[in-house]
Amino acid sequence: FWPVERTEPPVRVGGPGPANVLLVQNLRDPATPLSGARETRAAFGARARMVTVDAGGHGVFTRENACGNDVVLGYLRDGVFPATDGSCRSGG
Repeated sequence: FWPVERTEPPVRVGGPGPANVLLVQNLRDPATPLSGARETRAAFGARARMVTVDAGGHGVFTRENACGNDVVLGYLRDGVFPATDGSCRSGG
């Protein structure tokens, strides 16, 4: 699947694992509804943050919402883990 070896073992939701899980979720995603994202967020507990984006469709990153893109880029490129859950307005 990926051309490189993973550096961490798979994570069981609710089990021990990384302390910096970032979830990004469109409010109107027909493939993975917001209700499921909220359940996943709750299962990860204090070690996760969720940022919702006021948009439809499946997938947040590289879409037209600058706020959502900035959150993901900050996390992946700069290691910035949000202090709290957050949200991005439409067109953000």
